[in-house]
Amino acid sequence: MSKFGSDPLSFFNLIYREIPPWDVGGPQPAMSALLTEYPPENPILDVGCGSGDLAIHLAKLGHQVVGIDFVDSAIAHAQEKVGALPSETAQLLNFQVADALQPSLLQMKFGSVVDSGFLHVLDEDQSSRFIRDLALALRPGGRYYLLAFATEFAISNTPRKVTEEELKARFTPENGWSIKDIRSAEFLSRVAPPVAAIGACIERM
Repeated sequence: MSKFGSDPLSFFNLIYREIPPWDVGGPQPAMSALLTEYPPENPILDVGCGSGDLAIHLAKLGHQVVGIDFVDSAIAHAQEKVGALPSETAQLLNFQVADALQPSLLQMKFGSVVDSGFLHVLDEDQSSRFIRDLALALRPGGRYYLLAFATEFAISNTPRKVTEEELKARFTPENGWSIKDIRSAEFLSRVAPPVAAIGACIERM
């Protein structure tokens, strides 16, 4: 995570001492819209799940969800939220501290992977590694749902810009992918105006 210094875990640990700016009290609306239009299959993996709002939203819809993040306090907060849910929803959720760069280490095959703000914190090499590993974690016909910044900020400790051209270059039929949709979107924040974003639904062939 080059834009987040040599020790990104320390940076995100610091951010999660308070409510992060991207925690808007629920899933990002653009991600919800994408999932409504292209219904996900179980089980679902939420990479970089943070404090769990997207995973909890999906569980309330009846989906089985695993949420992973490398920030202990984020996972602890997500587990606190699970404790306040009805048992039939809580039992659908599994939050754990894990490396979202390597989802295959979970040794599960997922029907869907949701990424609301993870890919855009990775540099080019990390993005390539993540996508290779993502292919191992998704079963054939499984879908990857992405929401990422489509804006570049000239300051440190901010996500990078993800473009349609990048997605088309990375997720090719030759590499076993079929792009179902790429769209313009917005990424909401508690502390700033909405940021231009890109949404995508990409299927593993």
